[in-house]
Amino acid sequence: MSEVATVAIPEVFWLCLTVFLGLCLGSFATALAWRVPRGISIVAKKRSACPTCNHDLGARDLVPLFSWLLQKGRCRYCQAVIGLRYPLIELATLALCLAFYKVYGFTAIGLCLFMLAAILVSIIDIDLHHKIIPDGLNLSIFLLGLLALLIAGCVSFNPPAFLLEKGGEGLGAVLVYGGGAFLLRQVFLWVMQREALGLGDVKFFAASGIWLGFSANNLAWFLILSGGFGVVLALVWRKMTGQREFPFGPALILAFIAVLLGHGIYFVHA
Repeated sequence: MSEVATVAIPEVFWLCLTVFLGLCLGSFATALAWRVPRGISIVAKKRSACPTCNHDLGARDLVPLFSWLLQKGRCRYCQAVIGLRYPLIELATLALCLAFYKVYGFTAIGLCLFMLAAILVSIIDIDLHHKIIPDGLNLSIFLLGLLALLIAGCVSFNPPAFLLEKGGEGLGAVLVYGGGAFLLRQVFLWVMQREALGLGDVKFFAASGIWLGFSANNLAWFLILSGGFGVVLALVWRKMTGQREFPFGPALILAFIAVLLGHGIYFVHA
């Protein structure tokens, strides 16, 4: 009886596929960053267009990163300068996808994290430019976490027990994280007469709970790093803009990413 030889797929294949997906998701993140704050549906059939001349962009204009490089950072139709903002969004998404690949591999949950990368990078850009975290993007973070949890449950030894235990923990953490952040916001409003957190930040805290769970280690590092990144961002923001109020969302997101990479997701053994 002959044995069927199995051919292992080399890791370089998965790495190249991650790079490809990371760039594509980076392009998606730029679309989110442009469309969502302006109330333009991301699923609408409206084609991407140059923001200066409003000319519809063709396929050759939309190749992630390379279109910007080949066109030397200018619109092919009106020659308007296209700033570094968009290639930086694409590169940041790619870098985050590679980081998630390094920790979680090219798995179903890894793919959820790749999609999460695009959401997180777009939120950073939106909050820096508009000082808001859109509800739809916070909801997407929660739904991706729920999907990853369901995937982990389906491949577990006892899916019903896993989903009951971990799902309950995740949903409970959503309420605790969100409720705690809202309480902090209200205390600052009552005592200091100013906002410590925007409502978008509060909702981000809630959405992060589905990923971080009730792990004391995760929560402690999330809070510590959020404060640390917040102080650094505040100093840089005031130096660059002269404004005292600064968007806190990027600090929260950087802390969230650090915890996911350094301490793991509570329902996944990375």
